[in-house]
Amino acid sequence: MNKTRIVLLSGFLGSGKTTLLKHLLAQENQQHVAVVMNEVGEVSIDGKLLSPDTHLSEITDGCICCTGRDELERAILTLYQQQKPNVIYIESSGIAHQLEVIDACLSPVIAEYMTIQKVITIVDSERWSKKHLYRKPLQKLMDEQIKYADQVLINKADLITQQQFETIVQDIKMIQPNAQWRMTTHGRMPLDTHYFTHANGRATEAHMEHHLHVHHFVYTFKKVISKRALDAFVRALPATVFRIKGFVSVDEYPEKTTLFQYSFGVPLYFPQEVKFPTTLVFIGEDLEIEQLKQQLEAI
Repeated sequence: MNKTRIVLLSGFLGSGKTTLLKHLLAQENQQHVAVVMNEVGEVSIDGKLLSPDTHLSEITDGCICCTGRDELERAILTLYQQQKPNVIYIESSGIAHQLEVIDACLSPVIAEYMTIQKVITIVDSERWSKKHLYRKPLQKLMDEQIKYADQVLINKADLITQQQFETIVQDIKMIQPNAQWRMTTHGRMPLDTHYFTHANGRATEAHMEHHLHVHHFVYTFKKVISKRALDAFVRALPATVFRIKGFVSVDEYPEKTTLFQYSFGVPLYFPQEVKFPTTLVFIGEDLEIEQLKQQLEAI
């Protein structure tokens, strides 16, 4: 089954995300592409810069990593159901926390049909060179946007010195040594097989396995499971598993689908009145997927 690919575009305010998106869309088949754009303000500005033919969903008046998370899940689900795109580009707001956006992208309802192919962070090279002038929380956010990327674009590279450029490269390598990086001006990036699309999917999967800092794993149960066994399973999970969310059918409520949430070592159960696919989505660093599969099959 060919999954819809999600490409997440991240970066601090004014780094050039929309310009990058326009260049990428110009190289795509518009019939098979959809876009979700997030702006913190009440009115969308950047969305007006895209072609009117773009399958676009805009989320305004809130950041998709916090107040807009439910809206992002609904937007992705709607675009998938209505357009069946090959790829969905998500341009997050400049103040978004990547890990939370990745979480919001993976709704258990459609996680089996989606894969996060790329997390691209675009760095404003001039602003990064003056990062020390910002408050600590903003410095930390800018670092985090690189930490959870597998590709970093050093944009506006024509506006800095060679020494500044070399310093930025060293900063990137320290924060995320596995990330690919490249220089860009005006957000120009070629959509070629080396960096992006792979017809058979194999090269993409290999790249994701070796370079993406945060992984996700989707597992679907085919039976009613033991709540006690599931509790024991999550208690033994390593700290590298950040989050689990989805639906299960447990022996305590066999007639209902139960919403399952796990974070920071705490499992939560919420029986639902509506039936959902019994699918769990795991998000974490360096997940031992085969081991997790074996343990889940034994529950």
